[in-house]
Amino acid sequence: MKNKYVFTGGLLLLYNFFWAQEKLIDTVRIVDKHLRDAEKTQKVITVSASDFQKNPTNLSEVLRFQTPFYIKENGRGMTSSPSFRGSTAQQTAFVWNGININSIFLGQGDINNLGLLNFDEMSVKPGGGSILYGSGAIGGSVHLNNHLTYDRAFSGNFFGEYASYNTVNSALKLAYSDEKLSVKLNASFADSQNDYEVKPKRYKHWNAQYNAKQFGLDVGYRLNDDNEIRWHSLLSNGDQHFPVFSENSNRTKYITNGFKSLLNWNFHKSEFSNQLSFAYVEDAYDYYADADGARSNGATGKTFVVKNDFTLINPEIFDISLITEYQHNSAEGYGSGIINPKRNWGNAALVLKRDFLEKFYLEAAVRKNFIENIKSPLLFSLGAKAEFSPVYTLKLNLSKNFRFPSFNDLYWEPGGNLDLKPETSYNAELNNTFNFGKLKIEVVPYYTHLHDMIQWKPVSSEVWSPVNVGNVASYGAEAYLNYQQKTGNHHISGNATYTFTRSENLDTHKSLTYVPVHRATAGIGWKHKVVDAFLQGMFTGKTFTTTDEVNFLKSSLVANAGVGATFGKHWHIGLRVNNVFDEVYQTNEYYFLPLRNYAVNLNYKF
Repeated sequence: MKNKYVFTGGLLLLYNFFWAQEKLIDTVRIVDKHLRDAEKTQKVITVSASDFQKNPTNLSEVLRFQTPFYIKENGRGMTSSPSFRGSTAQQTAFVWNGININSIFLGQGDINNLGLLNFDEMSVKPGGGSILYGSGAIGGSVHLNNHLTYDRAFSGNFFGEYASYNTVNSALKLAYSDEKLSVKLNASFADSQNDYEVKPKRYKHWNAQYNAKQFGLDVGYRLNDDNEIRWHSLLSNGDQHFPVFSENSNRTKYITNGFKSLLNWNFHKSEFSNQLSFAYVEDAYDYYADADGARSNGATGKTFVVKNDFTLINPEIFDISLITEYQHNSAEGYGSGIINPKRNWGNAALVLKRDFLEKFYLEAAVRKNFIENIKSPLLFSLGAKAEFSPVYTLKLNLSKNFRFPSFNDLYWEPGGNLDLKPETSYNAELNNTFNFGKLKIEVVPYYTHLHDMIQWKPVSSEVWSPVNVGNVASYGAEAYLNYQQKTGNHHISGNATYTFTRSENLDTHKSLTYVPVHRATAGIGWKHKVVDAFLQGMFTGKTFTTTDEVNFLKSSLVANAGVGATFGKHWHIGLRVNNVFDEVYQTNEYYFLPLRNYAVNLNYKF
């Protein structure tokens, strides 16, 4: 399988050496213009590559400690799924350089197999986003982006870390650019025995080793002042064992391979712009019921995307964008009951945006999906921003969103249900932003009403099947705090989040599982000349694990700390202590996360 991806990547490299993005500028960010504008009516949290290095173990750790996401994880580095604003994992969209990459089988992002250190930036957008990012963008979306720069000659960065449990994390980025051409190579490697113990609970993390490799190539070429061609690719391989509860238990594992390729041509004039995109995403998995035996089941999924985004720019009235997209999804299964399903679907969206004297902003959008054998609703969104004073800004966002059934929901045998309806939701949020110089505070109450939620339920002692189970209401509020202070050679930064969430099945009036009512994170960083340090904490309140609200995970408070020093112009050495206070905690009822553990890292820039 691996050779197949390498061969495919080589062919696509020769064929797709053309790419495009934004205007002719020396520094180009691969962030779609609509995500940039979304911050005007919704909260967008940005995590830089340097912030990744505070939690470099995996993407789950970054989301858990640096965003309001609740991450349910089957032990460190294992199968992981997100929940935000009371949503399920399938209701969070993962977006790679503007393209939705949720699995066509599970309908969710495979978090710990997506990699982390290959990306240059991550943005998290809470709230509905189906107008732009399609199926699954109900609770929120996670955007994994790569940057390219021009006219910067040669540069590079190496990050290497050795940590507890024989864990190695490393990443290498090499970049070259002149006025016309920009090329970036990035590669990452992670490996761990992951054999930790939680002695107070007599818990041993058996058979939990993992190995992950990613390789990416990004190329940009400026044809002239108005045209840029851009190509992104990412090749990945993961070998993840599933933890068992005793040394003599049967050991299983899961191998994944993936290839993503994205081609953009962006044309930009003062009066209009157009971005044409072609994407190919291939993901394959093999499951081994005996880790040393032959594969038991598996599947390969393929997605081909053609997307066009045309914008007519008129600052006197509205900027008008017409976004059209076509997708072809196909799969080939082995031993899973999924034989050879296919799906063709497309959509068209109309988006209107207008800035009024930079103090008021208004946007409105509608989208219609055309999905083979599935009836899809008309979607809409409405956003507004009003800056009443330098201190206070009000943002409003209303939207209707959806998620259509995944291939597993429809075709898994036994149990698939071809009569499933898409999940639909109505989302509303009101962002109150207060700026007091170096201190920024945001308070965001929200409400989501979900119809026709898809849930797998037992139909016999051995067979489960997905059904539409009714309505769910999720409501609550988020608070964000950011502080920056620079005095002389001292630079202090701080941030904190707090979320109150209630997600309730309206038929039973009980909470959904794995939705903590109270959750908070905080981080503070300090830098003085060549020395730096950080401290971060995470509080998670009582979390129900059963639908009758009887069983639950106890609340926990976990803290991490790190210190580092810079030597010369190129070298940085750091030491990190995770779970400083040796807290016993878990995010899944059956699996504990590690007690106090350590890591040392080296960062070299050239």
